[in-house]
Amino acid sequence: MRKITWMMLVFLLLVSACSPLKPPEANGQAGEGQNLNTDINLNPQSYRNMSVDKPTISDDQDKIREVVEAEGFDAGLISITGNHAWVNVKFTNKQEAELTNQKKTLAAKIYQAVPRYKIHVRAR
Repeated sequence: MRKITWMMLVFLLLVSACSPLKPPEANGQAGEGQNLNTDINLNPQSYRNMSVDKPTISDDQDKIREVVEAEGFDAGLISITGNHAWVNVKFTNKQEAELTNQKKTLAAKIYQAVPRYKIHVRAR
């Protein structure tokens, strides 16, 4: 008899814990419903952000292209996949030592502009 009583009690606790929340109040006043505050989300990439100005991958590509052209190089295709940004750049000199040094400095400047990506500079 005790086992049945405990099983019924556990069953009631589980069923009552899974009840749905009351919908939020439409008029914004505190009432019985749950009040949802979405203003605390400061991530501009979040789908919950209701502003019109949402940065996209093409905005990041434009920033990278601006940095490359500000350094005096010709930017080619810029591909962003996950957290990697592949930047094709046309360099004027073909000496290996200078080319490697220019790639590193350019990658560092691109990283300062767009720090969320691992930058890979390729000579074309």
